[in-house]
Formats: sequence, C-alpha cells, structure tokens
Amino acid sequence: MMIEGKPDKTVKDQVVVPDVINELKHYGMHRHFTDAGSVLLFGGGMKRGCLHGKTADERPCKTIEKRVVIEDLHASIYRAVGISPKLSYEVEKRPFYVTRDGLGQPVLDLFA
Repeated sequence: MMIEGKPDKTVKDQVVVPDVINELKHYGMHRHFTDAGSVLLFGGGMKRGCLHGKTADERPCKTIEKRVVIEDLHASIYRAVGISPKLSYEVEKRPFYVTRDGLGQPVLDLFA
C-alpha cells in the first residue's frame, strides 16, 4: 500500500516510508499492495477457518507462501458454484473463457 509502480522503480511524487512501519502516520496512505492481497471466501464447500498462504511481516508485503494467481482464484470461485473454469462462450467467433484462456486451476486446499 506504500509503493506504486513496478518493483525497484519509483514513480513521481512517491511517498517515502521506512522499511519498518513504527509510526501511525505511515498507515492509511491510500497506496496499493503490489504483490499481495486478501480475499474472504465462505460457503460453496470452502474450509472453515482456513488461512491460505502467508505474506511478509514487513514491507513490501509480498506473498511468501502458497501464492494464488487471479486465474486460480477465479477458478476456485467457479468450482465452488459448480462451473468449470474451462467453460467458454463464443463471442464474435472467438472463445471467451471464464478464466484467462481457460487455464485457471482451482486451489483444492481451500475446499473441505
């Protein structure tokens, strides 16, 4: 949430923050996570109380265990509601997949 742009490339007017956040003034700066995020999933056969993956304790809040890419997150949601992640519809004579190119794979560790 503190760094914008690509890793190792600052952008104009980039906020400068320390490597370890110790002061309240550095929170809530309305920046974006560049390599991590969180999603709450429930129902649809998801495990109860499951915490999947891990982020670094300090900046830059990177995913360090069990990374899930967006295609796989989408595939997991579709599996939970009974839709194949390889499903596609033809739009303008081209397949339009529910996950990027139909390659998303459900993260089975999330399911009970």
